[in-house]
Amino acid sequence: MYLIMAKTRMTPFSRLLLFLLVFLPLAYFGASYYNGEDPVANIKNALGMNDSPRTEQPSGSTTSNSSDNKPATFENVQDLRDEITELKVDLAVTKEKLARCQADNVE
Repeated sequence: MYLIMAKTRMTPFSRLLLFLLVFLPLAYFGASYYNGEDPVANIKNALGMNDSPRTEQPSGSTTSNSSDNKPATFENVQDLRDEITELKVDLAVTKEKLARCQADNVE
């Protein structure tokens, strides 16, 4: 009882495709881990399979630092602290304007 096997050989192109199918994902995952990134999250973001819905910033917003994924350096942390301080001042001014509007409507 001999098993009959077809005598087919893999062509060089099919070997290349098989190699790339295995090697490229491994290389991507390795490079992502080396750079300190999460490769699965990167793929999900690229394909739009985020767990959380996207929140869009208002068009008048000037906060560009908060949306950038920069490494935590002293300058970046200081910039973010300055931005937080500026936003707190803007919030206080806006609350004051709202209080004035509400007081004007009562009278």
